[in-house]
Amino acid sequence: MTPLEALLARDGDPPTLADLGGEDALWSQADTLAASRMWFRAAETLLDEWDTLHSPDRAATFITQALSITGSPTAAGDTLDRLVEHPGYLQRAATQLNALALERSRRHTAPLDAELAGHFLEAALRLALPGTARRFALFDRLVDPEAAAAPTTYARRTVRALGTAYEHWRDGDLRTALQRFVGTAVHGDAVYELAMCHLADAANAPGRSALLDAFATTRGHLQQAIDADEDRPDATAFLAALDAVLAFEAGDTITLNTAVRQLRRSLTEQAMWLTGTRTHWRAGRYDTEAAWYALSQDLEHADAYLDQPLTTWPNQTIQHILATYTAHRSVRVQSADGSGGMQALVAPRIENAFASRQGILLHLRGMIADAPEDWDAVSAQQLLQAVDERLQSHDPQAQPGAPGKATQAASYPELAAAVGSHILAALPTQMLDSLKDRVSETDAVLTSQLPIAQQQIFNEVVAVLEDCDDFRHPVVRQGFIQLITQAIRFLYSRTNRGRAHHTPRFAYLFAPGPGPGEKLPLENTVQEDLQDYLDGNLDEVDIETADRSGGRADIEVRFPGFTTIIECKRTTGQTTRKGLRRYLGQTIAYQASGITLGMLVVLDLKPKKDWIPNVRDNMWAERVPSPAPNQRDRWAVVVRVPGNRTSPYDMGTPATVG
Repeated sequence: MTPLEALLARDGDPPTLADLGGEDALWSQADTLAASRMWFRAAETLLDEWDTLHSPDRAATFITQALSITGSPTAAGDTLDRLVEHPGYLQRAATQLNALALERSRRHTAPLDAELAGHFLEAALRLALPGTARRFALFDRLVDPEAAAAPTTYARRTVRALGTAYEHWRDGDLRTALQRFVGTAVHGDAVYELAMCHLADAANAPGRSALLDAFATTRGHLQQAIDADEDRPDATAFLAALDAVLAFEAGDTITLNTAVRQLRRSLTEQAMWLTGTRTHWRAGRYDTEAAWYALSQDLEHADAYLDQPLTTWPNQTIQHILATYTAHRSVRVQSADGSGGMQALVAPRIENAFASRQGILLHLRGMIADAPEDWDAVSAQQLLQAVDERLQSHDPQAQPGAPGKATQAASYPELAAAVGSHILAALPTQMLDSLKDRVSETDAVLTSQLPIAQQQIFNEVVAVLEDCDDFRHPVVRQGFIQLITQAIRFLYSRTNRGRAHHTPRFAYLFAPGPGPGEKLPLENTVQEDLQDYLDGNLDEVDIETADRSGGRADIEVRFPGFTTIIECKRTTGQTTRKGLRRYLGQTIAYQASGITLGMLVVLDLKPKKDWIPNVRDNMWAERVPSPAPNQRDRWAVVVRVPGNRTSPYDMGTPATVG
C-alpha cells in the first residue's frame, strides 16, 4: 500500500486534498489509485472539493476510469449514487458515465458481476429520468430478454427499474418485459411492479367498466405478491386501499372500516423498513402510497356522514367530502381536468346524497358563498353543477324530507350566505388553522403536473420563499405560485425552442446571423415575449406600467388582492447568480408599495457555442436583506433565459473523457 493509499484508508471523513499533498500529488499516482481498492475515497475527496479543483476534467477522467475497472459493488453503488446528482461531474462526463453504465450493465452472468450490473443499470435509469441522458439505449437494456435468467441481484434491480420507468414513460414494451420475470426467483417483485403499472393505468380509465377491470387485474397481481412473500406490507396496503374504494362505492361501511384499518397497519409496517432507505428518484411511488392512505381517511370520514339526515355539517367534513369527490386527484396520477378516473366510483354516491337532501345542498352553497381562501372552490362548484344536473334530470328524484322549509330556503342566496357565515364564525381556531394548512395540497396538485426537472425548480424556489410573510398569506401564495409555475413553463419552452423551426419572434433566442445589420436583441424582445405568454395563461398582465413605486414597471401582473412586478433585463456580461444580483436593486424597488415579492427575468446573451445550461440552473429565488433592522426583507424569483445560442449540431464538444 502506497503512502497515499494509507492516507485514504484512514477511518473517518475522507482526507482533504491538502492532506493528500495537493492535486498534483494525486495526479502523479492517478493510474495506481484508479486500480486501488481505495479509489472511491479519492473520488469522495474530489467530489467534495470539486468547485476548487484546478483540473476538474482530470478528476472526471479519474473517477470514470476507476468505475470502469472496479470490482466492488458497494464502492460502485455509493459512488454512482453521488455522481448521478453531481452537476460538476455530469457537466464533463455525463455522456461517458451513461455509456459506461450501459456497458457494465451487460455483464451479469457471474453473481458479483450481476450485483455490479444492477448498480450500473440503476445509474443509467437515474440519468435518463431527468433527461441528463437519452433513454433509448436504456430501453434496450431494460427489455433485454436475457435479464430474466440473470442472477437474482441483477434481476431484482431490473424489475424495479422497469416499474419506475413505466410510471414515467408508460411504454407498453416495459410492461411486457416485466411479464418475463413472472414465475422466476423475483416473482413477488415482478407481480408487484405489474400491479403498480395497472394501477397507474386505472387512473386514466375512460369509464367505470374499464376502471373495474384495471382494479381486478391490479388486485390479482397484488395477491400474487402477497402469496409469494407474506412480508409484503406494500402490496397489502394497496390491496386494502382498493378494497376501501370499492366498499365506499357500495356503501359497505363494515368492509370500508376493515380495509382502512388494514391499510394503516400495513403503512406503519412499511414505514419502519423504509426508514433510511427512501430515494428521491422513486419518490413518486412513496408519494402515491401516502396519497392512497390520505384518500382512505377521506373515504372513511365521508362515509360516516353521507347517510346521516343532517342539514348542516362541520366545515372539516365538507373538506373530506370534496377530497373524496375529486379522488382521481388525490392519488397523484393525473390532472384535475383529466378523464373521469376514480370519480366513476366515488362521485355518484356523493351526488346522490346531496341531491336527495336539499338541506345539505343549501349548506354547501352557503359555505361556497363565504368560503375560506384556501377552500377547494373548483371541486365544490363541480359538485354543485353535477347535483343540479341530476335534479333537473330527476336522476335521482329529490326526496321531500322534513321539514319542507329547507327546500324553500335553497332558492335564497342571501340566506345561504348567512348560514355559511354563521357556521364559519362558530368554528374553533384550531379547525380554521388546519384548513389553512391545506394550502400546501394546492401546491402538490400544481407540481404533480410538472415534469421532474420542473418540479425540482418549483420546490427549490418555494423553499426560499417560505420565509416571506407575504408568501405565507393564502391569497398571495395561490396567485404567486401560479406565476412561478408559468415562469417555469416559459423557461422550459424557450430553452427547448429549436432554431430550425422558430418564427421571427423567437429569433432573439439565437446568435445573430452573419448578414449585415444582424445584432444582439434588446431587452424589450424577452419582455414582449414573456408578456404575451403570461397574458395567455393569467388574467391580467400589463406591459410598461407607469407610476409603480416612482418608476415604470416592465411587466405588471395583477391578482385578486395584490399586484407583483417583473423586471426584464438583457446582458452580455456576468450571468452567474452573483453577477445577476446587480439587477436585484431595481427589481425589489417596485416592492415599496405592495407585497415584498417580485421577479427578475434576464436574457443571457453570452455566447453559447459549447453548452446550454440545464433548465434547473436557470431559475432560482433570492432573499434581499433589508438595510435597516426595522424594515422588511424582500424576495425575487430570478429567471435566466438562455439566448445567443447555436443549434446543438453546431456546438462544439465539451471536455470529454480521454
